[in-house]
Parts: sequence; structure tokens; C-alpha cells
Amino acid sequence: MESLLKPGLLSLPLLGHDWLRQTSRDPQAWARAVAAIAPVRICEPLFPSLAFQSDTAVISLGEMTVLATQGSAINVTTDHHPFAQLMLPYRGWGVFHVERQRFENPVGDSVLFLPPAPMTLENNITCGVALNMNPAILIETALTMAGPEGLPPERLNVFQRPQLLRLHDPNCGHLINGIYAQLLTLHHLCAPPGSDPSALRLDDVLVRMIVLLLVPELQRMDPLPDTPMASLAAKAKLESLVDWIETHLENPISLSELENQVHWSRRSLQYAFRDAYGCSPMQWVRRRRLHRAMQRLTNPQPGDNVASIGRSFGFPSPVAFSREFRRQYDCTPSSVFHA
Repeated sequence: MESLLKPGLLSLPLLGHDWLRQTSRDPQAWARAVAAIAPVRICEPLFPSLAFQSDTAVISLGEMTVLATQGSAINVTTDHHPFAQLMLPYRGWGVFHVERQRFENPVGDSVLFLPPAPMTLENNITCGVALNMNPAILIETALTMAGPEGLPPERLNVFQRPQLLRLHDPNCGHLINGIYAQLLTLHHLCAPPGSDPSALRLDDVLVRMIVLLLVPELQRMDPLPDTPMASLAAKAKLESLVDWIETHLENPISLSELENQVHWSRRSLQYAFRDAYGCSPMQWVRRRRLHRAMQRLTNPQPGDNVASIGRSFGFPSPVAFSREFRRQYDCTPSSVFHA
């Protein structure tokens, strides 16, 4: 996936959908389009002699708002706002000033995390995605992922200061690539109009990736040596969690919810599922959903079709449902449904 971030090869998500895209030929109209998440006080084209145009798409994704925009080069100053933001460039470069610090964020080099604070931006082309979320969600998710082992209180300060995250940093590169890939998935899930990508809980996936970027010690996969995963109490907890999953397969399920159910850290939960089932927790969820979908395909209810059954069990894309089903059962959902 390394080539994904080579300048010029990134495909900006969301703007390819007419029903999402809003076109502005006036800088102030663009400012109004993004005002809900970035209260723009000053917006001026960098090259006033050239015609201004910008396309914008905004979508709510659970605990997150995703803004994609491209167009003319601009100078922007924002007021204070309640959102933390991850700025992902898709073309060109941007220079940000926040809290008396200067950050250059060129495509193919970095992404920029910004806490809630006024900022100024100058770019040579407007082309990127901003992930916007309440910083309290980041802190809550970080504490959930850390589990009972916890995090030192001073580590939570990382969510209150700007940070440039470099692609060449071994703690960052794979996660940054993963975020770009998740945004491409979001783009596909937003077609056709009215599609609901919430079933995959991409907001939780993206929030967790941002947490791992900012608190890289949480990337460790092994549980602490004294974590009693083989104890009877731990096994009972895991059995209870599996029962909970079975009763919620038709609802969106996030990894953070699973950690909360058993009050285990990210590391302990991953270890428990790999030890018991040879897979990750979300792989287990997907297997059980496919099993339930097989039962429903075999005994459909009135009004069922292959696509609706897939959606019922967390597969909003018929293509993805067919691909995962074939991988699991070596046949297509349609062949089972029409048998």
C-alpha cells in the first residue's frame, strides 16, 4: 500500500458523488459550507486575479464528521472551535499556524493533528480531507484501549497539542496509509445516495487509528505478563462477550464496544480471541455474521433478497458481502438463496 501516498496518485474521496458535492465560486460561500466544523473568520483566495472555485463534501460518520474539499489556493483564519482535527493532504502543500507554531503538511510526507484552537492556513491548492471529532472521544477511546492497565495522566495531554505525524516514522506510516484506505472505503460505501456506512463503524476504526498515531505505545499487541487470560474468570468473561456478540450481530459493533463490555485492554482482548479462536475479535464478529447470513439465505423471510440479507448482518456493500461469503463458504450468497 506504499504507493497510495505518492503525490498525484491519491483519489480524493466523497467529492465524486454529485449528491454530496457542493460547489462554491465565492470564498465566503466556501467558508459557510465548512462553518459547522471550522468557523472561518477570514477566507481569501491566494491569487485574487484568478477565478475562485471550490468543491466541498461533508458527511457525519458516527462520532466523527468528515470534510473533503478541493479547489483554489486560499488563506484561511479560523476562530476557536470544539473539534480536534486530523488534516490529510491529497495534493500540494499547506502551511498551518496554530498556538504560535508553524507546520508544513505536504502530500506524501505527513498528516497534521490539531487540537481545538484557532489556526491560519495557506496552501498552494485546496485538496484534502479533515477528520473532525470531539477530543473527549479520543481520550475516552485511548482509556478504553489501554484497559485496566491505564495510561499516565500526562500522556493524555497529547490530545491537547498539535503534532505533525510523519510517513517515514515506523510508528506512523502504516496507520496513515490505513486511514487513507479507510477513507477510500467510505467513498465506496457512500454510493448510491442514501447509503448508510455506519454499519461498519468506520468512525470507531478511524478514531482508534488516530489514537494509535498519538499514543504509539498502545500499538503493542502482547498483553502484560501478569494479565490472567487463562484464568476461569477470564474465560467466563470471554464466553459472556461471545454471547453478547451473538445477540447484537444485526447491529453495528465496534472494537471499542467489545473492550468496554469486558473491561479489557486492546492488547488483552486481541490476545484472548487469538488464543481461543485463532482470529481477531472483529474477524470473529464477521465469521458469526456470515454464519447468520447463511442461515437466513437458507431460510429467507418474506421480502428478503441477497442484498437486504447482507445489509442486515453488517455488509452494506453487496460486492463485499459476496466476496466475504465466497471466501468463507466457497460459494456465492446468490447460489444459496436461489437453491
